[in-house]
Amino acid sequence: MKLHRKAGLVVAVAALAATAVYAVPSANAANASWNGPAPAIKGAVTGGTLNILNQGDFEHVDPARNYVGGTLDFYRFFIRTLTQYRTINGKTELVPDLASDLGTTKDSGKTWVFKLRTGLKYEDGSAVTCADLKYGVERTYNDDVLDGGTTYAHDMLANPTDYKGPYTTPDKDLTSVTCSAKGDSIKFDLQNAVPYFPYVTTFGAFSPVPKAKDTKQNYDLHPMATGPYKIASYDRGKQMTLVRNKYWVASTDPLRHNFPDTIKVKFGFEQNALEQQLVADSGDARTGLSLDTQIITNIATVAGNPKYKSRFFGFNSPYARYLAINMDTVKDLNVRQAIQCAIDLKTVLLAAGGSFAGAYANSLIPSNVNPAYRNFNICGRDVHKNPEAQIAAAKALLAKSPNAKKDLILAYRDKGVEPARAEAEQQALQAVGFTVTMQKLPRADYYTAIGKRGVANEPDVIQTSWGFDWPAASGIVPALLDGSTMTAEDSHSNYSRQNVPAIQALFDKASKTISIPAQEKLYGDIEQKLIQDYAAVVPTYIETSNFMAGSKLGGVQADGGYGTISPLYAYVKK
Repeated sequence: MKLHRKAGLVVAVAALAATAVYAVPSANAANASWNGPAPAIKGAVTGGTLNILNQGDFEHVDPARNYVGGTLDFYRFFIRTLTQYRTINGKTELVPDLASDLGTTKDSGKTWVFKLRTGLKYEDGSAVTCADLKYGVERTYNDDVLDGGTTYAHDMLANPTDYKGPYTTPDKDLTSVTCSAKGDSIKFDLQNAVPYFPYVTTFGAFSPVPKAKDTKQNYDLHPMATGPYKIASYDRGKQMTLVRNKYWVASTDPLRHNFPDTIKVKFGFEQNALEQQLVADSGDARTGLSLDTQIITNIATVAGNPKYKSRFFGFNSPYARYLAINMDTVKDLNVRQAIQCAIDLKTVLLAAGGSFAGAYANSLIPSNVNPAYRNFNICGRDVHKNPEAQIAAAKALLAKSPNAKKDLILAYRDKGVEPARAEAEQQALQAVGFTVTMQKLPRADYYTAIGKRGVANEPDVIQTSWGFDWPAASGIVPALLDGSTMTAEDSHSNYSRQNVPAIQALFDKASKTISIPAQEKLYGDIEQKLIQDYAAVVPTYIETSNFMAGSKLGGVQADGGYGTISPLYAYVKK
């Protein structure tokens, strides 16, 4: 999941990541809380307006196109998926959502069947059907039109008819997704066994879309709501307003409430101004929070101060901030390794806010995700102990390839501390002999832009981040580094454009490995090889999150499903 995008999904609760990462509860272990309503929130009251104050607009809210952590959390107000995460009082668990169980498999995860809830309706009162859920999966295959989303359906589902989506091959059927005769269950046939598939079905690719309501790219402006709220208005780049969906029934939903009367999302704030408003608890910030603005310049004032304790949320996040090195455009290994050596992790972290912002990283895999994580050196040094640039080593590598590419385009997002981090990276690269052209890109379409291949001014070094899609290396390494997820035009989340045949053979082996510990070890091997031997990425730090909410909000929490400050259970105090 991207913080991405991507952010995809993260689990901020260390205990969840450190335990049995694919511990999917048996459908036979169903309990009453799976049926709904959601567990009560102490002190919650109804009414009022919840304000969400963001710097940038959502990249996408079409469930087929959304792959950004904060949005994946937010759009749960109006999008229901087959399964979903529920965090209550700091405990995160996987629960059925549109499904009534967490799926059953009789062949170690190659075939999955989910029972479906009955009587669910869209915002217009029409029935939610199994056929709609199948169509929701099918339209993700048309990622040439609906770009930006996950590729898990393509990557995992069998496709014997070479189905390419309802827009491209309307005469074909995605035969690996089938509904029961009564429409009360849905079956998925996979290419290989995936024992953690119920985690995959938390994504929007596994949500229903009525075919008659599919407006293709315009569906991004108003997806049909199945949750407790619906979109009343959406002025891109300015404001979105949600109101209650009268056809949502609490007794069918195990994780959502609908406390506020209205939810208003406002876009276009500047980092420092919004940060000051959140700290001062003024204006709309009193009944609000931000999904994309952390406390940075004011962190020393806020962290540890009893005055702000009740509304400050500081928590460990598994989001890895890193640089992807474009292997399409930076073909020389010596040059890519020189980039790794040149980057000064110390100045990058200082630009992000120093030790409050996170801790140095050698890997995209958080250190508590075992057995995949391992502490290996980059450019001959342990970056946790020696984060400084290795200038002499970088210059020596460049000297080995005197005629190789040394003019680099560095892409970064115009958001928060990301320009400051990019400036630190530019200075480090220029100090060893690179020429660096800065490519500042808009917030809303950033991940779409950096994924485009073969275009003019394609970036060579890309500033990005990632939080795992579920608490395991399988929720990190394939999405970020598997060449098979790419097309000729779109790298998807594989921003380094990695497609080395020897590495792809290892990915193929991992996908066919049923033993979870063995598979996790393979993914750890792959990541280490790609960082040490191929210089595909430069990990910089694992983030610490620092958010604030208004004093008139209750129910706000650090959400273990998405590693975010979550408004899902927020209520406006009387």
